[in-house]
Amino acid sequence: MHRLPARKSLGQNFIIDPNIVGRIIDEADIGPEDTVVEIGPGQGAMTRGLAERAKHLIAIELDERLLHRLKTELSDLKNIDLILGNALTFPYERLIGKVKVVANLPYYISSPMITRLIEVREKIDYLILMLQKEVAERITAPPGGKEYGYLSVMVQLWAGAEILFHVPREAFSPVPKVDSAVVRLRMRASPEVEAADYGFFGKIVGAAFSQRRKTLRNTLRASGLIPPEAFDTAMSRMAEAGIDPSRRAETLSIGEFGMLAEILFELSPAR
Repeated sequence: MHRLPARKSLGQNFIIDPNIVGRIIDEADIGPEDTVVEIGPGQGAMTRGLAERAKHLIAIELDERLLHRLKTELSDLKNIDLILGNALTFPYERLIGKVKVVANLPYYISSPMITRLIEVREKIDYLILMLQKEVAERITAPPGGKEYGYLSVMVQLWAGAEILFHVPREAFSPVPKVDSAVVRLRMRASPEVEAADYGFFGKIVGAAFSQRRKTLRNTLRASGLIPPEAFDTAMSRMAEAGIDPSRRAETLSIGEFGMLAEILFELSPAR
């Protein structure tokens, strides 16, 4: 059958390289007892291959044209649920047992989609995600570089993150303006650091990275998370813990962010 045209409004870029498709399916490491969620099956390049290895495949597609085509082309497979819907609002919490997630994400929803999947991490074994190369590099970045930021910390808090391989833009139709990478996020049994309040932890990380060129002292002063009367005490406690307030956010490890959040949580009225 002919291919349906991509909808630019939905950020559609369909994977067309069979070698890349095969490699993604192999990396997903699917067994006969696994339930797999495919986000954005599109033209179905990976869908049959995933279904043939899994016990059950749930494919979530926002484009009703593509879903109708998939229902026709995959009608011989009885272990697939093809769902018309938005993957950002899908009720993953209702899934039975843990699942493996495979997705070729439109670039414009990659960050909120990752955030949503991290929220339901108790339902997920791991994620295999096709992402814009720059997003993949941010997610997996270690401290100290320009790629390391809020998304790096908040993803790595809950998941081990690694780039599996890079994908050239020519592997897609239509051809995007950027290259891509396939990333594995394996959910941790426990968070990388313990925190009294992970919502507050996220606020501290966000504040620290809000103005990357400024020091922690300046970004935290502007954040409103520390009462003015407690600010000097906070800076002193940071220094005592080995976190110099004159450092910039990108130099802090996740463990140091954990210490920072604990120190400030005790002094913050937001607790």
